Parts: sequence; structure tokens; C-alpha cells
Amino acid sequence: MAFLMFTILAIFLIAAYFLGDKDLLSPWFLLCLMIFAMFIIILLNYNNWDVEINKWFILYVSTAIISFGFGGAFVKCFYTLPSSKTQSSKKVSVFEAKVVKPYPQYLFLVVSSVLAVLYIYKLLSDVSDVASFSGKLRKIYDNTVNGYTPGFIYNQMREIITAIAYVNTYRLMIRFYARKDKANIFILILPILLFIIAALITTDRNIFLRYAIYFVCLYVLFFYENYKKKNVNFKIIQKVLILGVIALIIYFILGKMKQYSSNFFNSLSIYGGSGLYNYNLWLKDFDGSLLYGNATFSTFLTSFKTVLNYIGINLDIDALDRFEAFIEFKSSNGYIYSSNIYSALKPYTADFGYLGVILFPFIIGAFYQWLYVRAKRHKYAYPWLLYSMLIYPVLFFPIAEQLFGRFTLGFVYELVWLAIIYYFAIGGRKRILVKKIVPNVNGAQNAKQ
Repeated sequence: MAFLMFTILAIFLIAAYFLGDKDLLSPWFLLCLMIFAMFIIILLNYNNWDVEINKWFILYVSTAIISFGFGGAFVKCFYTLPSSKTQSSKKVSVFEAKVVKPYPQYLFLVVSSVLAVLYIYKLLSDVSDVASFSGKLRKIYDNTVNGYTPGFIYNQMREIITAIAYVNTYRLMIRFYARKDKANIFILILPILLFIIAALITTDRNIFLRYAIYFVCLYVLFFYENYKKKNVNFKIIQKVLILGVIALIIYFILGKMKQYSSNFFNSLSIYGGSGLYNYNLWLKDFDGSLLYGNATFSTFLTSFKTVLNYIGINLDIDALDRFEAFIEFKSSNGYIYSSNIYSALKPYTADFGYLGVILFPFIIGAFYQWLYVRAKRHKYAYPWLLYSMLIYPVLFFPIAEQLFGRFTLGFVYELVWLAIIYYFAIGGRKRILVKKIVPNVNGAQNAKQ
């Protein structure tokens, strides 16, 4: 059954690639790619995990993939993406940027520096009873699991630091690809490094992982627009693989700093593959008892209850714990792992059974296809940042639910601060005028803005 599932996922991946016009950032292709990659990790642990795939797992996962694809196809019925097939292979694309108003890079550096120092000091001062640095990080992590928060003001500091890092990354891409741009690369990078340091202190490695996904997605969008030679996807895959390996190594090191004992392969297996395999294990014992939204919308309901409390309304909701009980697994050869990471399909199934893996993937597929259409139609603009920032739930899909599960007040603040910082620094396309110079049929050059 495991190798049957492998074949099915490979077929889905190939179909998504060609139906998506060979676009590596197509939402359905990314979904199929990640599920396929995580299933490979399961196969690599075939003996250690006593891998046994049940028929319900094949049915539910296949249904979810198809439903996601239909959601994207539904949006495509109303919107048409620019086709790369209509572009000439001899087309010359020169990216130019004329900065009408200076980018506030030094202001952002000062703001990020001050806020990062205050935020980091707050986190470390709250665990001052621990001597070693790694011990402090472990204590911060344990406190977070038990509900610790540095407070509203400090949380907003972190969101501002994050937003500046994201917008600076966008400006850095402009700097790399644009002609006649004298923005200081070092000054642009410093707030990004401060953000990564702050993310390290929070012990939430997902903050770093989400940024890495954002960086790669934004980089690929820029690369597609500025590399018009043949084999563009091959070039992108080469570069993304290098970036991906670097990101995984950093991610592993961050875990070691929190006193994790697993080696690199076990860490990758538990974080990457165990979520999908745990869903397979969970399905075997699923008794059909439904939660009707409490699993998928648990964090949203908690945030909604908090907002109502602000205005004096006490909503009687018992939301599920953010950190679910661990699955303890022991194979016949003595290998043991413990993991609380599930695929996104687990809460959908727990809420509405088989209907859940039809309904939610369809909605998500339609939503991300709509975001992608906007990104493709508004090149070098805010929709690029938004799509790059929000694509991580699709990549996390076989690992954990990250769309509805992260729909908290903090997520809303994150979106708001990104929009504020972007429009303050860039102001849409009024401050940075993007030109692509292409040859016309007579050989002369025309500039298209």
C-alpha cells in the first residue's frame, strides 16, 4: 500500500506541474510537491516506523489533493494568468527601478535595533533564574508551551521587527536585480539579521522557517521575471535546493540550541514525515466522532472569545489546547518516536469526517489560486509580498494545520504591520517605478511600465 501511495502521489505531482503551466509557484503544484516529499521521508523510515499505510489514508489524502486542485480550477474559470508559453525565448528583460523617494533604510535600522534589544531583554529577563544560554532558551520554550507571553506591547515589537525584515527583503531583491540602484545592501541586511536573532530567542523555529519560505518564494518571483533564457525551472531548482539545505541546517542548529537531542535525519523525519504518518495512524483508530469546527477553528474561537471579553461579553467556549497530546510510537525493532505534529488533514477530518477533506482543501485551493492570480497580475507590488508571506500553510499542509490554526489576533497584527510598513516605505508603485525593456518586432527597444 505504501508504494501504491507513492505512485499515486507521483502522478498527482506530474499532473500538477503540467496543468499549472510548469510554474513552480503554482499553489496546487506546491501542495503536491510537499506531500510527495514528506511521503518520501516516510518511506525512508520504512523499517524504523514499521510503515503500514491503510486504505483510508490513501482515500482521504487523494481526495484532499483532488479537491485542492478543483478549488484552484474553479478560480481559473474566472481569471486568466499570463501564460509563459506566449513569451518568446529570445525576449530580453532588463529590470530597472527608479526610486522617486528614498527608502527609509536607516530609519528601519534604528527602529529594528531599539525594538529588538528591548524585546530580547524582556524574554531573557523573564528566565534570569537559568544560568546557561541554552538553558534559557529551553526555559523560554517551556514557558511558551505553558501559555507564557511577554505582553501585548512586546508582541507588537516583534511584529514590527518582522514586518521591517520582510519589507527589507523585498527591497533587497530590488537592489540585486535593479539597475542604477544605490541602496546600501549592508544596511538592508542588518534588520533582517536582528529579526532572525529575535526569532532565535523566542525559540519558535517556525518564525524562521516561515521567513525562509517567504524569502525563497519572493526570490523565485523575481527570478521568473528577470531570467528569460531557457531551462528557467532547472536554474531555480538548483538555487532553491541550496537555499533549502542552508535553511534546514540553520533550523536544526536552532533546535540543538534548545537542547534537542535528535540527529539531523531524525529531526527532519519527526518534523517533516511524522505529521503525515501520524495522520495515517490516527485514521486507523478514528471512531467517527465529530467536533464540528472545534479542531480547525480552535485558535480562532479563542481569539474571538478574547475580543468579546474586551467589550464585556463572556463567550462560553472550551477551545482545544494548541499543543495536542503526543503520539507515542514504538516499532518492532525498538525504534521510538514521540510527536505532536499532525498534517492539516487531521483537524479537517476530526471536525467533519470525509466531508472535511473535500470542503477545506477546496476552499484553501481556491483562496491560494486567487492570491496567486493577484501576484502574477501585480508584478513587483504588494501582492508579491502577500503571496510569499502567506504561502507557508500550503507547504506546511502535510506537517500541520497552519492557515486556520494560526488565525489569531497575532496573525492579524502581523498582516496589519506588514501593510503599514510596506506602504510607508514603498507607497505602492509610486515610489519605485518598474520598467521592463523588451525589443519590438523591428528590433528597437520599447519600455513598458
